Amino acid sequence: MLRRPLRACLTVAVTTAVTLLTTQRVGAQHSTVTGGGEVRQIVTFLWQPGMSEQAIGIYERQLKPIYTGIPAMRRFRAYREAESPEPLDLVVVSTYESMAGMDAANDALRRAPSGGESAFALYGKLSTMTQRHHDQFVEMLPAASDSAADSADLTVFEYIRVAPGAQTRFTTLLLNSVRPFERERGLYKWSETGRMLVSDGWDFVRIYGITSLGAWQLYRERMRTASRVCELDGLIAARKTIILKRDARLSVR
Repeated sequence: MLRRPLRACLTVAVTTAVTLLTTQRVGAQHSTVTGGGEVRQIVTFLWQPGMSEQAIGIYERQLKPIYTGIPAMRRFRAYREAESPEPLDLVVVSTYESMAGMDAANDALRRAPSGGESAFALYGKLSTMTQRHHDQFVEMLPAASDSAADSADLTVFEYIRVAPGAQTRFTTLLLNSVRPFERERGLYKWSETGRMLVSDGWDFVRIYGITSLGAWQLYRERMRTASRVCELDGLIAARKTIILKRDARLSVR
């Protein structure tokens, strides 16, 4: 976890009563954040050595046309690594109206198009090219998200694990203190937040559109010195940050 300046964090103790009263007044309607139904599947791949271009070719020439013809898939995006604490080659994000929408899409993905292979068969081929992959599912929280555009140069995925029993407090602080602070200072181009449905130990993911690596460093510096952020950080047990660059060739809708 990132360290926070002692002076900034001590101010939280002084202002705790004021913060709690403000949160209760301004954010009572957000004490429990509910999702709007949109679900995303996030799949991370590490290819076998020398297999990257062949795997990307399957996505570009065979899977992308299949995805384009499936209305239940709202959107598809692919990202390459910019900076990551763990090795990865490709992150693909599929968006659906809900998990039921994903079920409908999976039915279509099992069917082979005329004269071709089904998406499921193609993923069988991709599995032979893969050293490692993992799937995660996240329900997006509209109240904690901007309308994200594709104009950002880099996209940050910040996975967050909160302390036991702290999820409601985390979302309340995020809505009523942290996001207003971030947006007032223009610390990113946009951000989104989702609650994990299936993951390898994470509770939330925050996704940010930023202009550069320097912009991310500036964001972290501003957040470390903001007193209103310290209480939120105190609820975070662990975080993992991955910085990616979108591969526009593989976008659908």
